[in-house]
Amino acid sequence: MQQSTWFTPEGLEDLLPAQALKLEYYRRQLIDGFHLSGYDLVLPPLAEFTDSLLTGTARHMAGDTCRFTDQESGRMMGVRADMTPQVARIVSNRLKASDTVSRLCYAGEVLKTRNNKAKGSRSPIQVGAELFGHSGVESDIEIIELMLESMQAMNLNDIKLSLGHVGIVDELIVLSGLDEHKAIELISILERKAIPEYDIFIANTPVQSNVNQVFKLLLTYCGDAEAVIAIAQKQLSPLSSGLSDAVTRLATVVDHLKTTHSIAIHLDLADIRGYQYHTGVIFGCYAAGGQLLPIAKGGRYDNIGSDFGLALPATGFSLDLRGALDLLTSVSSLEKKTVYAPYQADKALQNKIIELKSQGVKVIKSYDLTELQEGDQWLSNASSKWTVECV
Repeated sequence: MQQSTWFTPEGLEDLLPAQALKLEYYRRQLIDGFHLSGYDLVLPPLAEFTDSLLTGTARHMAGDTCRFTDQESGRMMGVRADMTPQVARIVSNRLKASDTVSRLCYAGEVLKTRNNKAKGSRSPIQVGAELFGHSGVESDIEIIELMLESMQAMNLNDIKLSLGHVGIVDELIVLSGLDEHKAIELISILERKAIPEYDIFIANTPVQSNVNQVFKLLLTYCGDAEAVIAIAQKQLSPLSSGLSDAVTRLATVVDHLKTTHSIAIHLDLADIRGYQYHTGVIFGCYAAGGQLLPIAKGGRYDNIGSDFGLALPATGFSLDLRGALDLLTSVSSLEKKTVYAPYQADKALQNKIIELKSQGVKVIKSYDLTELQEGDQWLSNASSKWTVECV
């Protein structure tokens, strides 16, 4: 019996014409913007052998990766769940760019094994940009500004920027003298933002006296970026050179962005999103209208590519274009002028169609011109010359 409605698996969906047009329009806007900033487009394969796909910082993606046996080689393959590790493989193993700054961008579909409704589709359209070969704060700022330009390219102007630095929690763990078990417990609590658990953890975990007060206040180091920086410079920077460097780096980023952009900047020093692979400044963009909705995220992930034989400092960001579609304005106003052409074997007609299309006019073959509606435009043959007429 034929099924009247065919369903796709949960979390996997079709994009119908209006949504597909919108996605392709904004994808092109983003890629063109990356290109104008010097980022070269790469297109990694949809699937790879898992020993390269899940190498290094990508190991944490193992649970999200759909795997299958390659019928050609008998080896295990996986469908990518994230494109960033693939780009790292390309720059480390294919381009071998060890002594230059490399700027790469990408766009493509990824696939996740599990459906997480809070994070959108199981098959996001990932668009992003990565900068390799520079470890200074200047490249952090460049990527953040590129992310903000991308928000403008998508006409998302009511945006809030979130900043953090995973090295701050790392350094506090070292200074506090926590053992590995306690460190893992703390990381888990911070990743989940479990405030009651954190209070219990602090009450029951002795730490070095010089960082005891800071640990108690850690979750309060969040809010307006300039205010948090001022507190961190007084309370965190004196504790170690590592903390001082991290706070100074964040202060440099904030000062620069306050000068060049009119945007609200939120700073959270207990934010360790992406702790498994990020190594420094992390950042994200949120749509500020109504409830805060995450749009893009990124951060520094130095030593990426070390398992491919070339460890490089790196920073980058990505966004799920499919997940952002509902926030983006319609592109119906960009619809091309439409002209209907008769179905006819005529060289002059074919040349006229080619001419119109070169001018950006949509030309649709009509098998029955009597079905055209009032106001429609069509190609009429008068004195052996094809011209556009109105019904």
